[in-house]
Amino acid sequence: MIDWLTRHDPNRVFLETPVGSRTYGEILDSLHNRPVAGIELLRPRLDAGSVVDLLAVMSSGCAVVVGPDAEIPVGFDPGGAATVMFTSGTTGGSKGVRLNRANWESAVSASQQHLRNDSGDVWLLAMPLHRVGGLAVVLRSAFSGGKVRMLARFDASEFVAALRTGVTFASVVPTMLHRILEIDPGPYRGVRAVLVGGGPIPDGLLEKAVEAGLPVLPSYGMTETCGQVATLRPGAPVERKAHPLPGVELRIEPDRRIAVRGPMVSGGYVGEPDRASGSWFVTGDLGELELDGGLRVLGRADNVIVSGGENIDPEMIEASLIGIAAVEAALVFGVPSAEWGMEVACLYVGQIEPGVLESRLRERLGGNLIPKRWRRVGALPTTDLGKPDREQAIRLLT
Repeated sequence: MIDWLTRHDPNRVFLETPVGSRTYGEILDSLHNRPVAGIELLRPRLDAGSVVDLLAVMSSGCAVVVGPDAEIPVGFDPGGAATVMFTSGTTGGSKGVRLNRANWESAVSASQQHLRNDSGDVWLLAMPLHRVGGLAVVLRSAFSGGKVRMLARFDASEFVAALRTGVTFASVVPTMLHRILEIDPGPYRGVRAVLVGGGPIPDGLLEKAVEAGLPVLPSYGMTETCGQVATLRPGAPVERKAHPLPGVELRIEPDRRIAVRGPMVSGGYVGEPDRASGSWFVTGDLGELELDGGLRVLGRADNVIVSGGENIDPEMIEASLIGIAAVEAALVFGVPSAEWGMEVACLYVGQIEPGVLESRLRERLGGNLIPKRWRRVGALPTTDLGKPDREQAIRLLT
């Protein structure tokens, strides 16, 4: 990615961190002075040194394996990858995704065409660099000539303060947005777009953000697609759908799963054969396409609870629970049952007793959708990106 950086004014600030700033020229000097001998394993932090390490290896033609717990397998063949990044593994084992330079360039170019970000924009970053959403922010700015304002971690108060001081773009997961609006309900000014993705968006959250003056854009993507492949068009009425980026094709499979095709889609996973060129990548997400091409994500196919022979959508139950006063957060999942095969269970955060909550939910939903097992917790189990961790939740109730 060195050639991306050389296109821009060397005196322009590329990276701003709590401990100082680095210009495009200074980053380039650091890249030239940073040796790369071959495949490297990096466990990046949110700091300038980690950004230099990542860009140096990616620019060298070698592969970088990225992850806090990753290891380079004996005899590992990166297969032309620039990065090997790992899926979030919320419902199964994490898999190493091979992403080459062409994947990344297609992804950041398509994002820029859709969002119209340029050298005058400032992206706020508090997502981990070992996740595709975090690294994508750095690469989008390197491609367009903008600035990255990087926080050392996600802290809602620090994020709010940054949003109010010249930031024009930000990427968040719903949990982050919820915490931001709890700290400061706005109004915010000067922010051009806040991409919201990485999980189900609770009822009322987008509307609350709009009231705060935040132009939120629901976004859809995953590690296998270098992140963002569909985002609500800027300026469109805010609703829970996302439009495909330039070069992205979407379709819905007969089982309602979302399929993606485009040059940003990974060629395959570590240890598996390459995906056929130009083939469709069938995701684990359920969705539907509207007449204007907009995508509505309905939930994870592998989250469906089969109880007593019926398919139950846990995210629909969660949305109803969040609409009940005194419920701050809820996570619905299936646990093994000798009678039902699986039975519906729920962890929730809030000042309400389980019995009272169950009664209020019965006013909204049918009996087969009511969780049979309840547990109130101080916080829901999540992955390091803030996504619900259903595997950990199941362990808490079994």
